[in-house]
Amino acid sequence: MRLIEFSFILGLTAMEPNSKVRSVGMKNFRVAFFDIDGTLVDNQLPHTLPFGERIPASAKLALRKLKENQIEPVIASGRNHQTLAALAEELGVDSIISSNGNCVHYQGKIIHQNSIPNDLLKKLIAHLEQEEIAYLIETADLIYSYEDEQQNEKHPSKKALLQQSDPLPENVLQLIVGWNERTDFKLGIDSPLIAEKVAPVAANIHLKTGTKAEGIHKICAEMAITADQALAFGDEENDFTMFDAVGFPVAMGNAAPALKEKAAHVTAPVSDDGIWKACVELGLIAE
Repeated sequence: MRLIEFSFILGLTAMEPNSKVRSVGMKNFRVAFFDIDGTLVDNQLPHTLPFGERIPASAKLALRKLKENQIEPVIASGRNHQTLAALAEELGVDSIISSNGNCVHYQGKIIHQNSIPNDLLKKLIAHLEQEEIAYLIETADLIYSYEDEQQNEKHPSKKALLQQSDPLPENVLQLIVGWNERTDFKLGIDSPLIAEKVAPVAANIHLKTGTKAEGIHKICAEMAITADQALAFGDEENDFTMFDAVGFPVAMGNAAPALKEKAAHVTAPVSDDGIWKACVELGLIAE
Protein backbone atom coordinates (compact mmCIF):
# COMPACT_ATOMS: atom_id res chain seq x y z
CA MET A 1 0.00 0.00 0.00
CA ARG A 2 1.20 3.57 -0.56
CA LEU A 3 0.10 7.13 -0.02
CA ILE A 4 -0.45 9.11 -3.17
CA GLU A 5 -0.96 12.79 -3.72
CA PHE A 6 -4.29 13.62 -5.30
CA SER A 7 -5.54 16.91 -3.93
CA PHE A 8 -8.23 16.92 -6.62
CA ILE A 9 -10.32 14.49 -4.59
CA LEU A 10 -12.74 16.32 -2.30
CA GLY A 11 -10.11 18.94 -1.64
CA LEU A 12 -8.06 16.19 -0.02
CA THR A 13 -4.36 16.49 0.64
CA ALA A 14 -1.78 13.77 0.91
CA MET A 15 0.70 13.48 3.78
CA GLU A 16 4.25 14.48 2.95
CA PRO A 17 6.84 12.09 4.40
CA ASN A 18 9.79 13.55 6.29
CA SER A 19 12.95 12.53 4.46
CA LYS A 20 15.19 12.85 7.54
CA VAL A 21 16.82 9.58 8.52
CA ARG A 22 17.16 9.16 12.27
CA SER A 23 19.91 7.17 13.92
CA VAL A 24 19.26 6.27 17.55
CA GLY A 25 21.11 4.10 20.01
CA MET A 26 19.64 1.20 21.90
CA LYS A 27 16.96 2.27 24.38
CA ASN A 28 14.86 0.68 27.06
CA PHE A 29 12.14 -0.19 24.56
CA ARG A 30 8.63 -0.60 25.93
CA VAL A 31 6.48 -0.98 22.81
CA ALA A 32 6.83 -2.28 19.24
CA PHE A 33 4.39 -1.38 16.46
CA PHE A 34 3.90 -3.74 13.51
CA ASP A 35 2.35 -3.11 10.12
CA ILE A 36 0.55 -6.20 8.82
CA ASP A 37 0.74 -6.68 5.04
CA GLY A 38 4.32 -7.30 3.96
CA THR A 39 5.61 -6.93 7.52
CA LEU A 40 3.96 -9.59 9.65
CA VAL A 41 2.10 -11.20 6.75
CA ASP A 42 4.01 -12.76 3.86
CA ASN A 43 2.26 -11.37 0.80
CA GLN A 44 4.05 -13.86 -1.45
CA LEU A 45 1.81 -16.61 -0.09
CA PRO A 46 -1.67 -17.11 -1.61
CA HIS A 47 -4.09 -14.43 -0.43
CA THR A 48 -6.78 -17.09 -0.18
CA LEU A 49 -5.05 -18.27 3.00
CA PRO A 50 -6.16 -16.69 6.30
CA PHE A 51 -3.90 -13.99 7.74
CA GLY A 52 -2.66 -16.28 10.49
CA GLU A 53 -1.42 -18.88 8.02
CA ARG A 54 0.62 -16.26 6.14
CA ILE A 55 2.51 -15.10 9.23
CA PRO A 56 5.79 -17.00 9.77
CA ALA A 57 5.89 -19.10 12.94
CA SER A 58 9.07 -17.25 13.90
CA ALA A 59 7.21 -13.90 13.83
CA LYS A 60 4.44 -15.27 16.05
CA LEU A 61 7.05 -16.53 18.51
CA ALA A 62 8.86 -13.18 18.44
CA LEU A 63 5.69 -11.31 19.41
CA ARG A 64 5.07 -13.67 22.31
CA LYS A 65 8.66 -13.28 23.54
CA LEU A 66 8.43 -9.49 23.28
CA LYS A 67 5.41 -9.58 25.54
CA GLU A 68 7.23 -11.84 27.99
CA ASN A 69 10.03 -9.26 28.04
CA GLN A 70 7.59 -6.45 28.95
CA ILE A 71 7.61 -4.96 25.43
CA GLU A 72 4.03 -4.34 24.31
CA PRO A 73 3.41 -5.63 20.73
CA VAL A 74 0.89 -3.55 18.78
CA ILE A 75 -0.51 -4.23 15.31
CA ALA A 76 -1.26 -1.20 13.13
CA SER A 77 -3.43 -1.38 10.02
CA GLY A 78 -5.86 0.43 7.78
CA ARG A 79 -8.42 -2.30 8.40
CA ASN A 80 -11.16 -1.90 11.00
CA HIS A 81 -10.89 -3.27 14.52
CA GLN A 82 -13.40 -6.07 14.06
CA THR A 83 -11.43 -7.43 11.10
CA LEU A 84 -8.22 -7.47 13.14
CA ALA A 85 -9.56 -8.76 16.46
CA ALA A 86 -9.31 -12.48 15.62
CA LEU A 87 -5.76 -12.08 14.29
CA ALA A 88 -4.74 -10.15 17.39
CA GLU A 89 -6.15 -12.87 19.61
CA GLU A 90 -4.25 -15.53 17.66
CA LEU A 91 -1.02 -13.56 18.08
CA GLY A 92 -1.63 -12.84 21.75
CA VAL A 93 -1.71 -9.10 21.00
CA ASP A 94 -3.92 -6.90 23.20
CA SER A 95 -3.34 -3.51 21.55
CA ILE A 96 -4.48 -2.50 18.06
CA ILE A 97 -4.28 0.63 15.91
CA SER A 98 -7.00 0.21 13.29
CA SER A 99 -8.71 2.20 10.52
CA ASN A 100 -5.49 4.09 9.74
CA GLY A 101 -5.13 5.34 13.31
CA ASN A 102 -8.72 6.49 13.66
CA CYS A 103 -9.41 3.82 16.28
CA VAL A 104 -6.97 2.78 19.01
CA HIS A 105 -7.30 -0.03 21.54
CA TYR A 106 -4.74 -0.42 24.32
CA GLN A 107 -4.76 -3.68 26.28
CA GLY A 108 -8.31 -4.39 25.16
CA LYS A 109 -9.77 -0.95 25.95
CA ILE A 110 -10.62 1.73 23.39
CA ILE A 111 -8.63 4.88 24.14
CA HIS A 112 -9.19 6.89 20.94
CA GLN A 113 -11.79 7.15 18.18
CA ASN A 114 -11.67 9.78 15.44
CA SER A 115 -15.07 9.83 13.71
CA ILE A 116 -16.04 11.77 10.58
CA PRO A 117 -18.60 14.50 11.48
CA ASN A 118 -22.06 13.58 10.25
CA ASP A 119 -22.56 16.66 8.06
CA LEU A 120 -19.24 16.08 6.30
CA LEU A 121 -20.04 12.39 5.91
CA LYS A 122 -23.39 13.18 4.27
CA LYS A 123 -21.74 15.58 1.85
CA LEU A 124 -19.09 13.04 0.94
CA ILE A 125 -21.61 10.25 0.37
CA ALA A 126 -23.85 12.49 -1.71
CA HIS A 127 -20.94 13.28 -4.00
CA LEU A 128 -19.89 9.65 -4.31
CA GLU A 129 -23.44 8.68 -5.25
CA GLN A 130 -23.69 11.52 -7.75
CA GLU A 131 -20.49 10.29 -9.40
CA GLU A 132 -21.68 6.65 -9.17
CA ILE A 133 -18.58 5.65 -7.22
CA ALA A 134 -18.93 2.50 -5.12
CA TYR A 135 -18.24 2.84 -1.41
CA LEU A 136 -18.37 1.02 1.92
CA ILE A 137 -18.90 2.70 5.30
CA GLU A 138 -16.56 1.59 8.06
CA THR A 139 -16.91 1.76 11.84
CA ALA A 140 -14.74 0.01 14.41
CA ASP A 141 -17.08 -2.98 14.54
CA LEU A 142 -18.73 -3.25 11.13
CA ILE A 143 -18.42 -2.47 7.45
CA TYR A 144 -21.73 -1.27 6.03
CA SER A 145 -22.81 -1.58 2.42
CA TYR A 146 -25.84 -1.06 0.23
CA GLU A 147 -25.29 -4.40 -1.54
CA ASP A 148 -28.18 -6.78 -1.94
CA GLU A 149 -28.50 -9.10 1.04
CA GLN A 150 -27.51 -12.28 -0.81
CA GLN A 151 -24.17 -10.80 -1.85
CA ASN A 152 -23.64 -9.36 1.61
CA GLU A 153 -23.98 -12.77 3.25
CA LYS A 154 -20.60 -13.80 1.85
CA HIS A 155 -19.03 -11.89 4.77
CA PRO A 156 -21.73 -11.89 7.47
CA SER A 157 -19.33 -11.22 10.33
CA LYS A 158 -17.76 -8.20 8.67
CA LYS A 159 -20.57 -6.41 6.86
CA ALA A 160 -24.02 -5.07 7.62
CA LEU A 161 -26.64 -4.23 5.03
CA LEU A 162 -28.04 -0.71 4.85
CA GLN A 163 -31.28 0.32 3.19
CA GLN A 164 -31.43 3.74 1.53
CA SER A 165 -33.99 4.82 4.13
CA ASP A 166 -31.73 3.87 7.06
CA PRO A 167 -29.89 6.57 9.03
CA LEU A 168 -26.14 6.63 8.61
CA PRO A 169 -24.19 4.60 11.19
CA GLU A 170 -22.68 6.42 14.15
CA ASN A 171 -18.93 6.82 14.67
CA VAL A 172 -17.93 6.31 11.03
CA LEU A 173 -14.14 6.17 10.85
CA GLN A 174 -13.55 5.99 7.11
CA LEU A 175 -15.04 5.15 3.73
CA ILE A 176 -13.59 2.56 1.39
CA VAL A 177 -14.18 3.81 -2.15
CA GLY A 178 -13.75 2.37 -5.60
CA TRP A 179 -10.82 3.94 -7.42
CA ASN A 180 -10.72 4.66 -11.14
CA GLU A 181 -10.47 7.60 -13.50
CA ARG A 182 -13.96 8.77 -12.52
CA THR A 183 -12.77 9.42 -8.96
CA ASP A 184 -11.18 12.65 -10.24
CA PHE A 185 -13.60 15.25 -8.85
CA LYS A 186 -13.79 18.13 -6.37
CA LEU A 187 -16.18 19.14 -3.61
CA GLY A 188 -14.91 22.67 -3.81
CA ILE A 189 -14.17 22.85 -0.08
CA ASP A 190 -11.09 22.99 2.09
CA SER A 191 -11.65 19.45 3.23
CA PRO A 192 -10.41 18.05 6.55
CA LEU A 193 -10.28 14.66 4.82
CA ILE A 194 -7.41 12.72 3.32
CA ALA A 195 -7.41 9.87 0.80
CA GLU A 196 -5.08 6.90 0.88
CA LYS A 197 -4.89 4.59 -2.11
CA VAL A 198 -4.63 1.08 -0.66
CA ALA A 199 -5.06 -1.04 -3.79
CA PRO A 200 -5.15 -0.49 -7.56
CA VAL A 201 -8.94 -0.16 -7.40
CA ALA A 202 -9.59 1.10 -3.86
CA ALA A 203 -8.84 4.01 -1.54
CA ASN A 204 -9.64 4.90 2.07
CA ILE A 205 -11.04 8.33 2.89
CA HIS A 206 -10.76 9.51 6.49
CA LEU A 207 -9.92 12.58 8.58
CA LYS A 208 -6.45 14.03 8.11
CA THR A 209 -5.92 13.80 11.85
CA GLY A 210 -6.24 10.01 11.66
CA THR A 211 -2.86 8.40 11.01
CA LYS A 212 -0.91 5.44 12.34
CA ALA A 213 1.42 8.04 13.86
CA GLU A 214 -1.45 9.54 15.84
CA GLY A 215 -2.33 6.06 17.06
CA ILE A 216 1.27 5.58 18.18
CA HIS A 217 1.19 8.90 20.05
CA LYS A 218 -2.01 7.85 21.85
CA ILE A 219 -0.56 4.53 22.99
CA CYS A 220 2.74 6.08 24.09
CA ALA A 221 0.80 8.67 26.10
CA GLU A 222 -1.31 5.93 27.67
CA MET A 223 1.88 4.08 28.63
CA ALA A 224 3.52 7.30 29.86
CA ILE A 225 6.60 6.69 27.69
CA THR A 226 8.52 8.70 25.10
CA ALA A 227 8.89 8.02 21.39
CA ASP A 228 12.49 6.89 21.99
CA GLN A 229 11.10 3.88 23.84
CA ALA A 230 9.11 2.76 20.79
CA LEU A 231 10.02 0.76 17.67
CA ALA A 232 8.04 0.37 14.46
CA PHE A 233 8.30 -2.31 11.77
CA GLY A 234 7.09 -1.58 8.23
CA ASP A 235 7.55 -2.27 4.54
CA GLU A 236 5.71 0.30 2.44
CA GLU A 237 5.75 4.06 1.95
CA ASN A 238 2.50 4.46 3.86
CA ASP A 239 4.55 3.50 6.93
CA PHE A 240 6.53 6.78 6.73
CA THR A 241 4.38 8.50 9.35
CA MET A 242 4.72 5.49 11.64
CA PHE A 243 8.51 5.68 11.29
CA ASP A 244 8.42 9.40 12.13
CA ALA A 245 6.54 8.71 15.36
CA VAL A 246 9.03 6.30 16.98
CA GLY A 247 12.62 6.38 18.12
CA PHE A 248 13.74 3.29 16.21
CA PRO A 249 12.17 2.43 12.82
CA VAL A 250 12.87 -1.02 11.33
CA ALA A 251 12.35 -1.75 7.62
CA MET A 252 11.78 -5.25 6.30
CA GLY A 253 14.16 -6.62 3.69
CA ASN A 254 11.26 -6.55 1.22
CA ALA A 255 10.50 -2.89 2.03
CA ALA A 256 10.27 -0.03 -0.44
CA PRO A 257 13.73 1.52 -1.06
CA ALA A 258 12.66 4.90 0.35
CA LEU A 259 11.54 3.28 3.59
CA LYS A 260 14.83 1.41 3.91
CA GLU A 261 16.67 4.72 3.64
CA LYS A 262 14.57 6.11 6.47
CA ALA A 263 15.05 3.10 8.76
CA ALA A 264 17.52 2.87 11.62
CA HIS A 265 17.77 -0.87 10.93
CA VAL A 266 16.98 -3.06 7.91
CA THR A 267 16.18 -6.69 8.61
CA ALA A 268 15.59 -9.71 6.37
CA PRO A 269 12.37 -10.08 4.33
CA VAL A 270 9.27 -11.30 6.13
CA SER A 271 9.59 -14.62 4.27
CA ASP A 272 13.11 -15.06 5.69
CA ASP A 273 12.15 -14.63 9.37
CA GLY A 274 12.77 -10.88 9.25
CA ILE A 275 10.77 -10.08 12.38
CA TRP A 276 12.52 -12.73 14.46
CA LYS A 277 15.97 -11.78 13.19
CA ALA A 278 15.46 -8.09 13.93
CA CYS A 279 14.22 -8.75 17.46
CA VAL A 280 17.25 -10.96 18.16
CA GLU A 281 19.77 -8.61 16.51
CA LEU A 282 18.43 -5.64 18.47
CA GLY A 283 18.59 -7.54 21.74
CA LEU A 284 14.83 -7.43 22.30
CA ILE A 285 14.58 -11.21 22.70
CA ALA A 286 17.03 -14.07 23.19
CA GLU A 287 17.67 -16.46 20.31
